[in-house]
Amino acid sequence: NSGVDSIVVQADGKIIVGGNFATLGGQTRNHLGRLNADGSLDMTFTNGANSTCVFSLALQTDGKILVGGDFTALAGQARNFIGRLNVDGSLDTAFTNQADSSVYSLAVQPDGKILVGGLFTTLAGQARNYIGRLYPDGSLDTSLTNGADNYVRSCAIQSDGKILVGGYFTAL
Repeated sequence: NSGVDSIVVQADGKIIVGGNFATLGGQTRNHLGRLNADGSLDMTFTNGANSTCVFSLALQTDGKILVGGDFTALAGQARNFIGRLNVDGSLDTAFTNQADSSVYSLAVQPDGKILVGGLFTTLAGQARNYIGRLYPDGSLDTSLTNGADNYVRSCAIQSDGKILVGGYFTAL
């Protein structure tokens, strides 16, 4: 019933959709839902996010689902702007690091590290201006200390491992 901001396809062909919607396929799905490979709604995936939007989704190599957006709860549990779901859609309670404002972009590097971009200035309790990186377990990678002077809207990883960053910044 409203915009879709991110789509990822799981290894089994199921399609995870995030955005600004409250319903998907005629059913309540707060900003997050999953479709079967044929496009029908997956009725087993019911965990959503509160607030206004899921902006970014990414899959880790183990199939876990990274979720970034403008929420303070994911799957009914407190998660500020970033969280992780298990393959089945249940909340991964081991992933607890949070941001202090919106997460707009998530990208998984070949080594499994997670690049996070957004409107935040704190990630995992430490100062990170609009961009940061987490280890696959969700802990902060302190080796990435570069920040931006304004928010990061999009991140991507090239095949050679180089990081592409887009947004409203003039210095990175």
